[in-house]
Amino acid sequence: MPESHLLRKIHEVVDFSFVHELVRFSYCEYYGRPANEPELLFRLLFLQILYGLSDERMIQDAQVNLAYKWFVGLNPEEALPDASQLSRFRNHRLGASQIDELLKVIVKQCIEKGLIKSKALILDSTHSLAASQKQRALDVLRDAAKRLLRTVVKKHPKLEKKLPRQPELKKDQADAEKVMLHYLAQLGESVEMLLPDHEGAISEKLQIAKQIVEDERLLANKGIMSAIDPEARFGWKSNTKSFFGYKNHIAMTEEEIITAVEVTGGSSDDGKQLPNLLKQSLELGLEVKEILGDTAYSGKDNLAKLKAHEIQAIIPLNPIVHNGGLKQEGFEYNKDADFVLCPAGEHSIRKALQGSKTSGNSRSLVFYFNVEKCKTCPLREGCYKPESKSKTYSIRIIVEQFKDHMAFEKSESFNKRMKRRPIIEHKNAELKRHHGLAKAKYRGLFRMRMQTLLTIFVVNVKRMIKLMDKMQPTS
Repeated sequence: MPESHLLRKIHEVVDFSFVHELVRFSYCEYYGRPANEPELLFRLLFLQILYGLSDERMIQDAQVNLAYKWFVGLNPEEALPDASQLSRFRNHRLGASQIDELLKVIVKQCIEKGLIKSKALILDSTHSLAASQKQRALDVLRDAAKRLLRTVVKKHPKLEKKLPRQPELKKDQADAEKVMLHYLAQLGESVEMLLPDHEGAISEKLQIAKQIVEDERLLANKGIMSAIDPEARFGWKSNTKSFFGYKNHIAMTEEEIITAVEVTGGSSDDGKQLPNLLKQSLELGLEVKEILGDTAYSGKDNLAKLKAHEIQAIIPLNPIVHNGGLKQEGFEYNKDADFVLCPAGEHSIRKALQGSKTSGNSRSLVFYFNVEKCKTCPLREGCYKPESKSKTYSIRIIVEQFKDHMAFEKSESFNKRMKRRPIIEHKNAELKRHHGLAKAKYRGLFRMRMQTLLTIFVVNVKRMIKLMDKMQPTS
């Protein structure tokens, strides 16, 4: 194996032995046949993400690629595990353990090697498309009922006649969604009554059915949009571009080592992830003096938290994000699309600025909603007053309390440091274009988190090797 080969460098620099302790409690130590070597399986998962391969293709290529076999510790004539073992190891071994440890371990190895010297974190988020298609509410209800019924009947055929029959809907039936919602709730209750000790696939489908029935935004086509992946959400990249899937929120050092991650549905607010990202990074022993981010992180709570920790916020202020005054519960401002989302998931159609510039009083941004939609909204009670000609949501803009930060924004040091923020965009591009994070490979938030953490582990290792190469004296 040449000394310059990437896999040899990784083998010499990165300690993979942590995997044994990570998955130890997911194995039975005293019964059953000996399991395949955990480190071997983890190294195969590593290669799979590094080179963008499927489970089957990974095993096929490793059979004939001597570099792969050398990296996983096998001789050329030795057999590799079956491709199905990669899936089992990923979901049932790593998944049953503290998967967050993956990120902590590699960051700590970087710290021990003296690769992280900066005291700044850069925050951003990037989206991953869901592994399923977005559906209408009626299709979600039909699919959920069909999947639950099919799973129960497959395992307990004798119960088929005891379960409620799916109603026959007429074409363009006005109350079709409500009828199917009632049927799904009735089916779920029947399954629970007939199978009180349900488990496995039945429990999984029943839990999905419950989520769908309890989702208040479903009938407004703004809540759960897939019976196959109910945790994926509809989100916005800009005022005109939307997506259906998940968001990966990351914190990265100036050396381009990712230190923290939060995975959420696509509709989540970026700014609300700052406290957790900061907490994860501090728990690793990192010293943080600055945080760089876009306007999504400029909420007043975030700025107050950073000030309390004596951390400089290199974050441009957005008067809408760090507004003051009372808010109506459930309404959220989307900084990318520049509109407000109501509890039912509808967005405002226009906005207006109220108040005098010269009065010295706080001004307000008023967002207007489509009244015709409000009249038929399932969540209109307590939100929309009957016969009202308009539905608005106002945000007070309190400029006075942010004067110091606004003055800091105009300084040369602020503008100089802000020029470092775009390097996280390159990291997002690497995660998505080269290592498959543009789209979820699996369904559900848990598996999306698994994919994200494994991908970040690989990307951090690659960066680790580059930084180590830079530290080597030139001959």
